[in-house]
Amino acid sequence: MKQILIGLALIFSFHSNAQTIELKNEKLIAYYEFVNNAEKDILENKLLDANALYAKAFKKFKKPHAKDLYNSMVVSLKVKDSDNAYQQYSSLKCLDYKFKDNFQSENFPNNKKYGEIKCKNKLDYSYKKSLDSLFILDQYYRKLSGGNYTKYQNELTKNDSITSTKLLKLIQKKGFPNEYNIGLESKSKVFFHDFYFIIWHQLATNRYSPQRVNFSKEIVKALNDGKIRPDIAGFLLDLNNGTKDYSFFTIYQFIKNNGESDCCYISSFFTPEKRTDKIKKMVDYVNEKRKKIGLPSSEDELNKNIFLLKNKDYIFLSRTTEGLNFVDENEIERYKVNLIKLDDTPH
Repeated sequence: MKQILIGLALIFSFHSNAQTIELKNEKLIAYYEFVNNAEKDILENKLLDANALYAKAFKKFKKPHAKDLYNSMVVSLKVKDSDNAYQQYSSLKCLDYKFKDNFQSENFPNNKKYGEIKCKNKLDYSYKKSLDSLFILDQYYRKLSGGNYTKYQNELTKNDSITSTKLLKLIQKKGFPNEYNIGLESKSKVFFHDFYFIIWHQLATNRYSPQRVNFSKEIVKALNDGKIRPDIAGFLLDLNNGTKDYSFFTIYQFIKNNGESDCCYISSFFTPEKRTDKIKKMVDYVNEKRKKIGLPSSEDELNKNIFLLKNKDYIFLSRTTEGLNFVDENEIERYKVNLIKLDDTPH
């Protein structure tokens, strides 16, 4: 009887924790609805509609994510709305985004009429320096190993323990960092901050370095404060908790032993008529979880990923394809049985 009660308590605890992973900020809920619809309009080349939706989104949330500022700027440039485009350009400059040297002169030849860019946010370079030092430590043995993590397993375990606990303390002391206080990573094309990798490496299924810190609480708070994008939040939550709650459809790219790649494939279950009752329930479950944190459906996400294969002007998600490598290349063909190859994609 005692064991049954303990089991029920554990189940209840699990469901209670799961229910707390939700976006409850009404302004952000409205913001993401506008942004998600704007991105759908981009896919359909309804750029004037997208431009209007971004304007509505930015009225709801005064600190838009860099991704949305960037896409809004691109859309505005395409529809010749120079004033709005320059406003988003200025915001990105204030977030320390590194534009190409000739970007301003090519896109805003009459920029003098806008006056000097005045930033409302203030970057905390001391905080960024602390985060950068943790990232360097996080990467040290990973780079040294050349991919053979077993060789440095003890060192990785020690370093990951140090970096994760120190990152947690920093977040608790200074708040969850984002582009408005630490700027943007110049080397990341999708605005994925380096410190995210420290959280990533606390994945529940890490074989080389056991989880020391679960960052779910901090991620959910940051989500409700608008300090982390829903797509990145969902990705990190899945890693930290060993779940697959926020992603279902993926574009696969197979890497052969000779280095050649074979792209791009998607699950045949993307077609509704191919779904079994079990698959339907799984898709519905994931879509419900995604909706709770401000994400569009998994089908919409895949459509955006397919769009991004050929359209490099925009930034929607933190990753587009997933690379798979098999020692036995015959396994690749067996894996492809339930996949559909996308036509007219670069591969």
